[in-house]
Amino acid sequence: MIRMFEFIKHSGDTLKKIWGTETWIFSAHPDNPSIVEVNDRTYNFLHLFKKRREAILGNLGYKEFPILVKIIDPKETLSVQVHPSDVDAEKLGEKDRGKDEAWVVLSKNGFVYLGFEGEVSYEELRKNVVKKMHKIDVKRLDAINIPAGILHALGKNTKVLEVSTNSNITYRVYDFERGRELHLDKALKVIKKRPIEELILGSIKEKPVSTNFFEIKYLQLNKALKFSIDTFRILVCTRGEAIVRGQKEEISITQGENILVPASTKRFIIEGKDAEMFLISAK
Repeated sequence: MIRMFEFIKHSGDTLKKIWGTETWIFSAHPDNPSIVEVNDRTYNFLHLFKKRREAILGNLGYKEFPILVKIIDPKETLSVQVHPSDVDAEKLGEKDRGKDEAWVVLSKNGFVYLGFEGEVSYEELRKNVVKKMHKIDVKRLDAINIPAGILHALGKNTKVLEVSTNSNITYRVYDFERGRELHLDKALKVIKKRPIEELILGSIKEKPVSTNFFEIKYLQLNKALKFSIDTFRILVCTRGEAIVRGQKEEISITQGENILVPASTKRFIIEGKDAEMFLISAK
């Protein structure tokens, strides 16, 4: 029996990849569910979500946890890839849903490949599509929108917070000769073109990231902030430390730690000095 709770803390489990590290935060995806802590006990977040779905989601009517949050820290440039939309995923017979995502840059600077010039053919995908893509220099707190269908690759040493719909479908297009499987036929069926201005959003300090599926807000804490919620919030702390107070419980959060506040908590206060964090919600 899981007693009622006001906060869920991510345990900090990180995946080591051939290209760097990837932390799945509050993942309820069966490919890699997160380990979380509630009242000093550990749980598989997928199992916890199934037991306490209404308490976590509140007024959101999803059967599954709707979003996936990651910290990606690449020591090499990642593969050029694309994700299908829900409609395309169903057409292609995928069991998973489609994937829309956004990045917020956490490293001092870096670069990304995003979208492409003109048209793109199967042969260009197979050889080196990077030559046709926009290479964008980025700096800390820049936000990037990556809807389904957009070709993209994260640059070497460009650490990001990634928020996406809860899907693990990736069609790899070009892998910089690392020899992994490519998915060119499927990729060609889902690739879409969007104006680069719709993808580069500027600093998240100036404006939150808001898509059809989720929202990311930047918080710079120098005083207490109060929140009333009707669905969950995820807090990702990237600098400093703070205290999060519910109606009966409180929990500390420091750089590198992450907390989920369920809908059932209803109201909470964050108190911190010189703390920086991101407040993430689903739609």
